[in-house]
Amino acid sequence: MNLLVFNPEHDYALADNQPQFVALRSAAQFAYDCALFMRYLVEDEMVVLDAYHPFGSEFQKHFAPLENAGRITKVTPWGWDAAVVYQLRRIGVGESLLPSEARLTKLRELAHRKTTIAAMNYLRNHHPRPEELPDPPEYLTEIQEIEGFVQRKTDVIFKSPYSGNGRGHLYAHGTTNPTLLRQCGGVLKRQGGILAEKQYTVVQDFAMEFECRNGEVIFRGYSLFKTEHYGYGGNLLMPDSEILRALSRYVDIEELAAVQSLVSDFLQKEIAPHYEGDAGVDMFVYQEDGSYKLHPFVEVNLRKTMGLAAHDIYARYCHPEARGTFRVVRGEVETCHGASQQTGMQLRDGLWWRGTMALNPVTAATRYAVVMELNDSN
Repeated sequence: MNLLVFNPEHDYALADNQPQFVALRSAAQFAYDCALFMRYLVEDEMVVLDAYHPFGSEFQKHFAPLENAGRITKVTPWGWDAAVVYQLRRIGVGESLLPSEARLTKLRELAHRKTTIAAMNYLRNHHPRPEELPDPPEYLTEIQEIEGFVQRKTDVIFKSPYSGNGRGHLYAHGTTNPTLLRQCGGVLKRQGGILAEKQYTVVQDFAMEFECRNGEVIFRGYSLFKTEHYGYGGNLLMPDSEILRALSRYVDIEELAAVQSLVSDFLQKEIAPHYEGDAGVDMFVYQEDGSYKLHPFVEVNLRKTMGLAAHDIYARYCHPEARGTFRVVRGEVETCHGASQQTGMQLRDGLWWRGTMALNPVTAATRYAVVMELNDSN
């Protein structure tokens, strides 16, 4: 039996890197509310576990009973980190199913944003027209370097090596100020460095989704998503072929194919020997000097992503002609209840065609809902 674990606080746990990591209240609430949306990703002999209430009545009602721990033959968390390993040990998962300390250390190293620098250097070294690709980020470790970077690049974004959902981003526009330098200094102290890159005029965010399995890299498809304040804003639901057509308004299809091949090669060389699981590579189209350009490697997420979840749920349950959105609704009870009022999924050829549905139960205490809307106006 494959045990699926929804630990969306994974990125924050990586930054903390402690077994008894305590998630932000909002991240813990999201995990508590939405774990059951993972049931739409479950195949035969899989069960979903919410690490936040494994011993309560909800666990007994919805998840594998504790006495079935011996039946577990594989564990698939949202992402591997020291905290989820600690939680799994507490419920009796065998050590043979958990990564060793050495492997956890290697996975955390690969999840560091410096991997983006290595990836961009690889792409530039192997791309037939490297001058068309943006410069790699720079990894800075001194305040003076931060000031110098702003002077050289003017409009700048700084990123913490480990952060999640848009947090850990700082901005400068031509000059620095004491507040920015104090914040950057805090990142340097906590994480040893900070990544710096120029800001771009982003036209369209998207991702290429991969899977590393048995040392090989498999391309899973595309994810077309929106960001809100550099955090996840929802996915557009459509077949990969239509996503490609949407992107082809800005970028040549052959260029996307070439980038897919190069990114696969990089993952094969640097990631697949050490990592088993999903890998989402964020990208975007940006506008510069009156033309559209591709940023082929913004960052890699060595975990399940909402984009891949949306892709898989759409492919499994939705009619190929259905269109819509997949998003996380945040707010008070009334907001989540309003978003989850199900019109009932109308079927076509036995697949979801039209309607609105919350993919997790919505109760009086719910603050987050994963909501799918098909054939809406978006």
